[in-house]
This record gives sequence, C-alpha cells and structure tokens, in this order.
Amino acid sequence: MNIFLDAKSDRKAVSALARCRNPENEGLVSLFKQILDDTKDSLIAADGDQFRRLQGRAKALQDFIEAVEQAPQILERMK
Repeated sequence: MNIFLDAKSDRKAVSALARCRNPENEGLVSLFKQILDDTKDSLIAADGDQFRRLQGRAKALQDFIEAVEQAPQILERMK
C-alpha cells in the first residue's frame, strides 16, 4: 500500500507526482533518496521509539519515491 497512490488518488495529485520526474525537480527527488538512505543507515543503531519513528519516515519516503516513479503510468491509465 502506497500512501501517495491509492484508490482515492485524483488526477491532479497523480499529475503533480508525475511532474516530480521533470528535470527541474530532479534535485528534490535526489534529496529524498539521500534522506531515505541516511534513514536506513540510522535504523541499524536505533531502538524502541526511535526505531519506530525512523521506520515510519523510511516508509513515507519510499512511498513518495515509488509514487513519483509510477505516476506517469497511472496517469496514462486515468485517461
């Protein structure tokens, strides 16, 4: 389940995610990928509440990155 792409996602939201693939937004997606990598590294040493927070952050970042990658195909199916 992806928090950014679900049955309630409308064309406007999916279109915005697809635009994140444009060259001018490449830095943003790269930043999120770097934060995801850093978060995964932090998970190795985390425990308890910190582990759960980092796990939630990693899941949200991964969902965003996957949504950006899948958005063009989903947008095409919405036509």
